[in-house]
Amino acid sequence: DKYAMFVGNAGTGKTEIIKNYLGSLDKEADGIISKNIIMSYYTSSFTLQQEIEGYIDKRSGSFFGPPMGKKMIFFIDDMNLPYVETYGTQNSIALLTQHMQHGSIFDRSDLGMRKELRDIQYIAAMNPTAGSFEICERCQRHFATFAIAMPSKSDLTTIFSSIFGGHLGSFQPIMQELSMKIVEAAIQIHEAVSSKFLPSAIKFMYNWNMRELSNIFQGCCLAKGDYYIKPAMLVRLFIHESQRVFSDRLVSEDEIEIFNTMFTDIMKKTVVSIPVDDQFEKPLVYTNFVTTTDGAYLPTPSLEKLKIVLDSKLVEYNENNAMMDLVLFEQAMLHITRISRIIQNPGGNAMLIGVGGSGKQSLCRLAAFISDYEVKQLSVTSKFTIEDLKEELRNMYTSAGVKGNQVVFLVTDSQIIDERFLVYINGILTNGWIPDLFPKEDVDNILGSIGNDAKAAGIPDNPDARIAFFVSRIRRNLHVVLAFSPVGDTFRIRARRFPGLVNCTGIDQFHSWPRDALISVADKFINDVDLGGADDSVKGSLAIHMAEEHLSVAKMSTYYLETQRRYNYVTPKSYLELISFFKYLLGSKRTELQRLIDRLDVGLSTLRKTAEDVTELQKDLKITMEKVEEKKVATDALIKEMEVQQADAKIQQDAAQVEAAKANEESEKAQKIELAAEEELSQAKPAMKAAAAAVDCLSKSMLTELKGLGKPPAGVDKVTNACLILVEKEYNPKKQTWDRAKNMMKNVDAFKTKLAEFRGESISEHEIGLLKKYTDDENFSPEKMASKSAAAANCCTWVVNIISYNRIYVKVKPLMESLEAARGSKAAALESLENAKKQVAGVEEKLRVLGKRYEEAMEEKKQVEDQASALMNRADLAQRLVGGLASENVRWGEEIERLRNSNITLTGDCMLAAGFVSYVGAFDQELREDLWKRQWSADLVARNVPMTEASDPISMLTNEGNNAKMITEGLPSDRISIENGAIATNCKRWPLIIDPQVQGIKWLKKKEEGNLDIVQLTQKKWLKTIQNAIANGRCVIIENLGADIDATLDPVLSRAIYKKGRNLYLKLGGEEVEYDVAFQLYLQTKLSNPHYKPEIAAQCTIINFIATEKGLEDQLLAKVVELERKDLEDKAKLLTQAAINYQIQLVGLEDELLERLANAPEDILSDVPLIEGLEATKKTAKEINVAVEVGKVTQKEVEQAREAYRPQAAEGAMLYFLLTKLCAIDHMYQYSLDSFITFFEKSVHRAKKAENILDRVNSLRDSLRITIFTVVSRGLFERHKIVFLAQLDFNLLKRGIISDGEWNENHFQFLLRGQNKVTDGNPLPWLPDNAWSAVSSLAEFDEFSKLATDLVEAAPRFREWFNALAPEKEKLPLDWAGLDKTPFQKMLVVRCLRPDRMGSALISFIRNTLPDGTLYADCDSTLNNLEILDQSLADSTPKTPIYFILSPGANVVADLDVMAKKYGFQKGVSYHNVSMGQGQDIVAMSSLETAHRNGHWVILNNVHLMPRWLVELEKKLDEYAAEGSHEKFRVFLTSDPSNQIPIGVLNRCIKLTNEPPTGLKANLKRAWCIFPKDYIEEADSKTKSILFGLCHFHSIMMERKLFGPMGFNMKYPFSVGDLRDSATCLQNYMDNSGGGKIPWQDLKYIFGEIMYGGHIVNDFDRLLANEYLNFYMKDELLDEMEMYPFAEDEKGVSFMSPAPTTFEKYIEHIDVTMGSETPIAFGLHPNAEIDFRTQQSNAMFSTILELQPREAAEGSGAATPQQIAENVASELLEKFGEKSFDVEDLIRGLDEQGPYQNVFIQEMDIMNVLLVEIRRSIKELQLGFAGELTMSDSMESLMTSLFLDKIPTTWAKKSWPSLRPLASWISNFSDRLAQLEEWMNNPSEIPRVTWLSGLVNPTSFLTAICQVTAQKNQWELDKLVTFTDVTKRLNADDIDSSSRDGAYIIGLSMQGARWDATNVHIDKSQPKEMFCRMPVINVKAVTKEKANVGGIYYCPVYMTEMRGPTWFFNAQLKTKSSPARWVLAGVALIADIS
Repeated sequence: DKYAMFVGNAGTGKTEIIKNYLGSLDKEADGIISKNIIMSYYTSSFTLQQEIEGYIDKRSGSFFGPPMGKKMIFFIDDMNLPYVETYGTQNSIALLTQHMQHGSIFDRSDLGMRKELRDIQYIAAMNPTAGSFEICERCQRHFATFAIAMPSKSDLTTIFSSIFGGHLGSFQPIMQELSMKIVEAAIQIHEAVSSKFLPSAIKFMYNWNMRELSNIFQGCCLAKGDYYIKPAMLVRLFIHESQRVFSDRLVSEDEIEIFNTMFTDIMKKTVVSIPVDDQFEKPLVYTNFVTTTDGAYLPTPSLEKLKIVLDSKLVEYNENNAMMDLVLFEQAMLHITRISRIIQNPGGNAMLIGVGGSGKQSLCRLAAFISDYEVKQLSVTSKFTIEDLKEELRNMYTSAGVKGNQVVFLVTDSQIIDERFLVYINGILTNGWIPDLFPKEDVDNILGSIGNDAKAAGIPDNPDARIAFFVSRIRRNLHVVLAFSPVGDTFRIRARRFPGLVNCTGIDQFHSWPRDALISVADKFINDVDLGGADDSVKGSLAIHMAEEHLSVAKMSTYYLETQRRYNYVTPKSYLELISFFKYLLGSKRTELQRLIDRLDVGLSTLRKTAEDVTELQKDLKITMEKVEEKKVATDALIKEMEVQQADAKIQQDAAQVEAAKANEESEKAQKIELAAEEELSQAKPAMKAAAAAVDCLSKSMLTELKGLGKPPAGVDKVTNACLILVEKEYNPKKQTWDRAKNMMKNVDAFKTKLAEFRGESISEHEIGLLKKYTDDENFSPEKMASKSAAAANCCTWVVNIISYNRIYVKVKPLMESLEAARGSKAAALESLENAKKQVAGVEEKLRVLGKRYEEAMEEKKQVEDQASALMNRADLAQRLVGGLASENVRWGEEIERLRNSNITLTGDCMLAAGFVSYVGAFDQELREDLWKRQWSADLVARNVPMTEASDPISMLTNEGNNAKMITEGLPSDRISIENGAIATNCKRWPLIIDPQVQGIKWLKKKEEGNLDIVQLTQKKWLKTIQNAIANGRCVIIENLGADIDATLDPVLSRAIYKKGRNLYLKLGGEEVEYDVAFQLYLQTKLSNPHYKPEIAAQCTIINFIATEKGLEDQLLAKVVELERKDLEDKAKLLTQAAINYQIQLVGLEDELLERLANAPEDILSDVPLIEGLEATKKTAKEINVAVEVGKVTQKEVEQAREAYRPQAAEGAMLYFLLTKLCAIDHMYQYSLDSFITFFEKSVHRAKKAENILDRVNSLRDSLRITIFTVVSRGLFERHKIVFLAQLDFNLLKRGIISDGEWNENHFQFLLRGQNKVTDGNPLPWLPDNAWSAVSSLAEFDEFSKLATDLVEAAPRFREWFNALAPEKEKLPLDWAGLDKTPFQKMLVVRCLRPDRMGSALISFIRNTLPDGTLYADCDSTLNNLEILDQSLADSTPKTPIYFILSPGANVVADLDVMAKKYGFQKGVSYHNVSMGQGQDIVAMSSLETAHRNGHWVILNNVHLMPRWLVELEKKLDEYAAEGSHEKFRVFLTSDPSNQIPIGVLNRCIKLTNEPPTGLKANLKRAWCIFPKDYIEEADSKTKSILFGLCHFHSIMMERKLFGPMGFNMKYPFSVGDLRDSATCLQNYMDNSGGGKIPWQDLKYIFGEIMYGGHIVNDFDRLLANEYLNFYMKDELLDEMEMYPFAEDEKGVSFMSPAPTTFEKYIEHIDVTMGSETPIAFGLHPNAEIDFRTQQSNAMFSTILELQPREAAEGSGAATPQQIAENVASELLEKFGEKSFDVEDLIRGLDEQGPYQNVFIQEMDIMNVLLVEIRRSIKELQLGFAGELTMSDSMESLMTSLFLDKIPTTWAKKSWPSLRPLASWISNFSDRLAQLEEWMNNPSEIPRVTWLSGLVNPTSFLTAICQVTAQKNQWELDKLVTFTDVTKRLNADDIDSSSRDGAYIIGLSMQGARWDATNVHIDKSQPKEMFCRMPVINVKAVTKEKANVGGIYYCPVYMTEMRGPTWFFNAQLKTKSSPARWVLAGVALIADIS
């Protein structure tokens, strides 16, 4: 059961050797089965155990293994790849070790069970230059290790000549002869490349091994004898394959050039028979799809032929797939052939390396399509998991392995959302098989599915053979193509973790295009562009300019990164976009231009034609007027004739009128009579009608019936008799018989006619008399007769009615006669009238004839007049038209001329605009102008590209009307905002706006209103919203993007649209979505400086929407004027709006004019309404122009009035931009524009009123300054307040708003940077070297040229100033005293000589230069937390939460509880406190919802614990703001500082930090002010005094930490809570004491051991606190007492506690009597502050410098980090390479090994370990530099440390505590080694003086002293302690012999005090003396009793200045002062000073 391991570099064949061997074993005969396990970076013990257990079975009990009788061999490949844990272990290898050592492993579910794994053997392989390089020795020892080296040259020759020679066996003999030459050339070029191109951190893919040679000959073996008949053809194929394998992997064009030169030389020497030029003749491109159709691998005859084929393939592709708008220029075509070459080989996988936008994916898709392969890509979403990936892979495996489909699996780096995806991709690349991909049952199904194919291929019918067959099909059919970007570290790290990504792929580098390529591409694209008559040379110039634009943006992007730390990328896709947009813009502008010209031309033509018509009209008018005159004369004569005739007619008419009057009179008489008669007769009419009706009713049958009667019925005869009388006039009664009657009726019709025609008037009176007897008979009635005969009844009716009529007629007859007479008279009169009328008619006829003649004459005259009038009207209209549009005539003519000229200059203008849209969006205003104005415009002019003079790209992209529209939609009106709007509305890529002030998104929301969906990628169902928008053609804004964009959006961003039938589609989130071309996408981020990948820059147009200071100034001006002078602002707004409307109207009116002219009829003068309409339009235009002019005047007046407020607005804008820079210091410092404007408005309301406008503006500025400073500083950490204040002051000085003399930028830069100059030497021993260097540097300024010489000449006076406690307040010596008048320049001197005082100097400077500077410097110093919170509450609104940034010891909840109570909010009811954590988000949301509706308070504590949820909170707060919350609703948030808090949450909040203030005075005031005034006033005098002392103690404890380790050994979270609690205890004690003796000891114990001591864990810090309390807590405190410990020796430094007084007097006392900050206040020496204040000062200036605009780095001659690290590594290896201690040899040579010997032996062991680590890590790094090892994380970390002069982490772990830089550490290390080497010379004795600081473990040496003493005196070791006796000897050389009773040590230095060697005791330090070197110390061991002596300070000894954990013992040092003095002074001995 031995294990074997094969170790060798990549590509040496380890895996193949082992696989072939295992494959050759017979499972049955040998009883061996094998399985492969490929380890990866993510292989853990769990995954390894799962894999092992998956291949073995349970046997019995706890025994597991392969089937009985078999042995399992696991081949573990890449064994050293698993990740190395923190402590150097690899847990998967630890599992293997456990099994190999113990034969068992633990069950994962039942840890009590051990699984015994039997009959298992391991064979391993690993690459020692990758992964962890090695594995742990405990595992390694189980393996027999075999090295697999790269075959020798002869072996390689044998291998490849056999392969290639065998392939050429069927070729012609002349071809076969080339075999050896080609193999020799291949091996030579491989050797040359391997030695020349070495891997590095960037060139990690330069791994050259046998795989490269295999790939070359794999390609060469594609040659077929039928086609390759000439030697040159085969040689050229070999050259092509070599170039593909080697040069396609190289990272730069320069290296490719070097490779080509090397290759040319080799080919020249090896293949002599063919001229080298013929061998390398271009094009050298081989494909299997261009030349033939049978798939033969042949050269492409020309690139033109290749382009034709590829273009046709692209068209074919676009018909069936997502449309690719590809431009197949030369590089693109070559990449397609390279990708095609790789994937057509079995197992061919490609790695395409290039920045996003270089076309990797598109070209891969086309290459796959050409080969008829299906491309598969992951449809990743943010929720895409490993299981989803495995499902996709299962489908691909089934397609490729079972169905035999050719599949390309295209993977981009953005799709790898989980690094573990690479485990599976790496598995496909290296092995083809993924062990846990398919469940066992699926594997069985797969093997069944491929059974027939396997059988046909002769594969044995067993599972292993079938699986191998399946895997071979996978490798043949499934091709992985990785499209990765080299930007950043991701790719490098992935390649390191998964070597297969590089080793098992064919690499194709997509280089950035060189200038020539850029020009060539542009040339090709614009070849067919019409440049408007410009000559062809312009096209060439334009192509060069396009390349220059692209390259200039690349350079500018580098400059942008250097100066502003902002990233911008340009990619090939950006360049193609530029060209494409230029063509589009030029085309659209030219079309638009032609439209404008045509439109104006039509207008002009109409005006010209009308002008010509006017002349013709004048001629016609003259002729017509003559005719009119003729007609007028003729008509006048006719009128006279008519007058005579009319007079005659008048006479006759008068006569006729007399006759007519007579006739009328007669007529009226007759009329009257007629009317009367008519009235009478009307009564008769019914009777006549009834008679007539009766006749009508008589029918023939009735009469026939009647006459047929023989005898009439009774009464009927009477009727007939009456008829006889009337009709037959038969008066004789006798003859009135029935027969007579029948005879009468004989002819019925005749009888009826008689009756009908009978006239009733004709009945005589006689007849009436005869009929009376009948009519009087009552039976003579129709009714009675009806019963007897109907005919009789009707006849009866007739008789009755006709008689009735007659009676009436007789009555009216006289009237009728009168009527008759009247009618006669009337007729006579009428006749007379008729005669008169005839006479008149004759006259009238004559008049009519005359009239007709007159009318005809008049008509003729009218026609002529009308004609003249019409002509006059036409002339008038023409004149009006021509005259009215005269100005237009001129203007349009000029405009047409201008437009025609601009048709020529359009080329340059469009080029400028296209570059502007494509490239400048990401830059700020200054860089934009630099690009387009200074670089591009100048280049276009220089290249003679036609362009408008002073062309502005904006004029090409938008117009006034558009601008006005955008402004009304909410776009700010400044230049850069208009530019941004123009880019956003013109760009063809999706706009991505960087919009921290959310001005851009506000505009877009308004612009797209009504057709808009707004989503955030953090909200639910965002994908569905986008899918719907795409399908429905809506607009989508994705707002609040992070630094990474969800990979799900890739298809949308890249516009991966494809056509299906007539419709367009897009695949999004795994779904096919119909694509509506109206769909529009905008992306927005609030991040102020996001870093988006190049692919995003390629797919989107990034637009920098960050507000500009000028733009914001205008907005704030509007705001302040609106608040101050609403009338002015309203007027300004109205004027602006009117101007905009006028502009729009004028454009509209001109359009209307031209449109009317264009649409006018042929005869325009005939269309009067048209001309009147034109006149109206023109009139309106004139009115508008007048209004515009008036508006301009008014606008000017308004502007002048508004301008008075500009200083306020300008300062506001400056302040806002100061705030936005603060986030560079800390992420928490975020401020939104909205919240700034809120406080801007508040400052206006708070400003003091003033009569004078100037005074008012000054008042506004002061108010704004202090308001913003107060609000902002409350949210800053103490160390940053001074930074912000300094920034404010310096900016005001820079702008001249406040003045301290003329601003000098060079002086300012010196102040910030503190430059040092290299000098020959420092002539002043008391002055630090760095101070002298700084002075020398300052002396280079003219104003300070004499400073260095004066410093030397007046050294004593300068030294006195230098040693002053507060030199910044003292006058400088000599003439330099005058610098007090220019405090800024004085600060420069302080910066050089006393940098430690710069904090104080800067505050003093600010107090003096900033108006009310003290107000700023002491801001909030007199307010306690509650008062500040109360003020902040007043400032807060429902939309503005309060955010507490927590610091140690802060208790904001307690403060808020007090405020809630004050404002009437009840805990749990209307005041909700939620502590955030898991599951609390639901509670928080519920509380917020309730509070929002009901006006409650909500505090969310520790929100930093749930950063992901905060995005939802932000959205919710936005909703509340939009909806409107209850006015009392308030939100409070608390968190630690965290970079994960969303900007949108932070920037809306009022931020509060609860850090204590800096400075003792500020702390003391703050401490005193935490107690309510009433509480102090009511306290008794003792309590007041003690409370004041307690506040002072608290302030000392708070502020002492500033002194770093000298202050406290550790950092403690002291807070006002400790003070408050201590005060409570004090009050209790005082209440209980009843005014008696004060229990000082109790109070000191409570304060020192419990309240403050409870935080303290270090004994020395506890002692320090107690010593302070011993000093303060005593009876003297009750009266006036010195509060500065041990300050008696110091002159003028004192602070007394006041006698008990009032609250205000205490504050006044602090203000007045406490001087400037000094360490003496803490009991420290003044020197104590030098270090920390210098660091503080440097940190402060470094931070201020960070906030300044950066300058680009100059020069490129500096060494790279790698070169510096290489040099340092070589020096170190040279120094320590041979160093080592042979400890075993030393021990053998010792007679006796005592305690001292043990100490030194231990030291040597430690040094040996360290030396080994140094040598190992450096050699490893050098191998990495040489390319023999892959650069690992640890190697890169080491390289960085060597470059930065830091101690590498791995070395530090194995060495001693040290704060030294690396160079100093190395020197120290050498000295330590030297001490040990010296001791080795005489190991039996210790050195006379031991350098204690040179020991890694000095405690062991001190213990050895005790051990030796105990052994010598036979004392008990545990009763001994060390005792130090300081000698008077300063140097070790002064000691003659070893100590008799201990050991002499040296190397310690005293910090905080000095050792007085003369008087042998501790004393005060000398000024500026930071450390005092201690003399030789004799350390003895004594009993504890003897060690306790008086006058001793037990001085702690530390290994480094960091103190704390580096303490190792206490030294007893003599002191004349109280030891407490040195405790408070922080005196300690330091072993190693950095």
